[in-house]
Amino acid sequence: MMESYGGWQKMLVQSWLYLSLSLLIITRALGSQQFTAQPENTTTTQNSTIVLQCEVKNRQGTLQWTRNRLGLGTVRALPGFPRYSMVGGTNIIGGDTIEEYNLKIVDIQLEDDGEYRCQVTATEQTHGIITNKITLNVQLPPDPPQMGDVSTIAVIQGSPTNVSCQANNGKPGAEITWYQEGVRITHNVFSRTMTRTDKRADTLSVVTIVASKEDAGKKIECRANNPALRVPYKTHAILDVQYPPSLTMAHNISRQIREYDYVRFTCTGTANPYNIQWKWYHDGVGISGSNQNYLDIPSIKRDYHQSRITCEGSNAVGSTRAYETLQIQYGPRFIGAPQHVAVDLGDSATLVCNAEGNPEPNILWTKQDYYNPVSTSPTFNIPEVEAQDLGTYICTATSLVAGFHEVSREILLLQKGPPKILSNKNQYAATGASAKLECLVRSVPTPTKIKWERNNVEIDYASSGRYSELEEPLADGVKHMLQIIQVQESDFGQYNCSVENARGADLITITLLEKDILPLSYIIGGVVGGVALIFLIVIVFVIYHRYKASDSDSYAETDSNTEIKKREKTESPSDFTKSTLMDQWRQDLNFHCPTDYEDLYGQKEHKLNSSGYGTLTSDNYINAYDHHNGGPLFSDYAHRTDEAPPAERFENGYNTYGTSSFRSASRTDFTNPDYTDPYSNRLPPADVNTAKLATTV
Repeated sequence: MMESYGGWQKMLVQSWLYLSLSLLIITRALGSQQFTAQPENTTTTQNSTIVLQCEVKNRQGTLQWTRNRLGLGTVRALPGFPRYSMVGGTNIIGGDTIEEYNLKIVDIQLEDDGEYRCQVTATEQTHGIITNKITLNVQLPPDPPQMGDVSTIAVIQGSPTNVSCQANNGKPGAEITWYQEGVRITHNVFSRTMTRTDKRADTLSVVTIVASKEDAGKKIECRANNPALRVPYKTHAILDVQYPPSLTMAHNISRQIREYDYVRFTCTGTANPYNIQWKWYHDGVGISGSNQNYLDIPSIKRDYHQSRITCEGSNAVGSTRAYETLQIQYGPRFIGAPQHVAVDLGDSATLVCNAEGNPEPNILWTKQDYYNPVSTSPTFNIPEVEAQDLGTYICTATSLVAGFHEVSREILLLQKGPPKILSNKNQYAATGASAKLECLVRSVPTPTKIKWERNNVEIDYASSGRYSELEEPLADGVKHMLQIIQVQESDFGQYNCSVENARGADLITITLLEKDILPLSYIIGGVVGGVALIFLIVIVFVIYHRYKASDSDSYAETDSNTEIKKREKTESPSDFTKSTLMDQWRQDLNFHCPTDYEDLYGQKEHKLNSSGYGTLTSDNYINAYDHHNGGPLFSDYAHRTDEAPPAERFENGYNTYGTSSFRSASRTDFTNPDYTDPYSNRLPPADVNTAKLATTV
């Protein structure tokens, strides 16, 4: 029974302990301290004021705020932090005491940025409590953005150029955007933000611009913004678009350029910067001294046709060129030397005459002394050459439409034959001077050998020391000369010149004779005497004309009146009129047509060929001398050149004739007593024989 009582008592104690513990737990749970309001994450800006909430019910421990795990204090005024305080009141709701310990921060600075908590310490009756960790984010505006210390930004036309903008000291880092003339740039933009240890951030943004000339002067704008700003900061710069010269080339001739024009080429254009350096080129070759924006060619030549004139302008950015391919109008000009043709009778012959010009010239072939053209092609073909086909043909190149002078050249059609030497047999030289013995050879085909002999021995030029030979090709042969340096007495005498070609040979003996030289004193005296004689003649001529001019009026009036009075006394009016008319007619005819015309020209013979045209014999065609006879040059041979004729030939008055020597048909009233014959002073004397009158004017 005792054991039963002890077991029951033990159970009673255990139950009492359990009950007491339960009551203690319930009591503590119903009366413990707890938060009714906790702070939240907060973002604010510098210089603002915030309040972080913290409400505690049934607080039993000590309450304080921590910043970044550092306690701020338990007194509401927080004396260690002048801008901090715990604010709020106490309320009793339903028997529970609710207290407010809100953290108020005024004039917020960057140092206030961090993690905050509200906590209550534990007591014997209750445990400690703490709120969740919250963050106070203090935002700072960035510094105004900077694009460098320039108001303009130099960019290169067509070349990618980076433009940068930086905004520092923002929290958070600034967001940078770009605008050009108010339009946002979204492409080719790169930005980077770098956070510093003091929680501030620097932002750098770069935009890549490919500018054109049209962008010059436009505004490019950088805007920096972050939550601490109501309005973004802005800065801008003006685009200075730099580009190499853009050139235009022109010249001063409004029509097509003609040969010998004064041409000025000019280069104009735009560039940035404008300090342009100039150079000029002709077909890629630099023209020295051409450092202006113009190039003068005072007298442009045909060589410039189809060539290229280039101007080059350079500045700090680069170089550009402008060019013009020239089109030059120029008159006809023959290409190459005349191509004479030698044939046998019966062979075919082709005469060639090539000419150039711009515009292309027209070709006209005529035979010398004939006016009818034989061909208008650059090549003139004769299928079978006859004797009358031989001679000189004139090739004329014309560009009359363009207003250029025509040019002509002679092409010879020659007959092949043995050579002939045409030199004078007697030739002269002075002792001590140099001599040239001329051996003029007409040879078609060209001579195969020409040699000089002295005393029947061929001259050795190498060993002689003073002898040498010269040769000048001719259209129908060659002029071969023997040159003797410092002629001596022993050099005078006979020399043989012999020539050979495929058709034969010829030989001539030339005698070198000494030429007398007048003394220098004689020459000087002759010149002085001649000048004095000319001066004397001029003085006499002037005195004579002055004397004649002073007496001409009185003599003319006296002689005229005396003659008229004599005729009035001896003749009737009708006889007087007939006599005057006959004398005047006779005098006019004798003046224009001398009566000795037939005596002078009537005996000249003209040889006619079968076609009725006058010709020269083949031996006299271009012979400079009578064969072996030392005759003079023929005057019938008219030399032609490729040069253009003188300008006066194309004047309106060229080859015009005056009509003052012809009587007017309207002046026939010789019986009018008031009529004065303007030719009365030219009537011949009465005893002049008028039986023989010239009838051709």
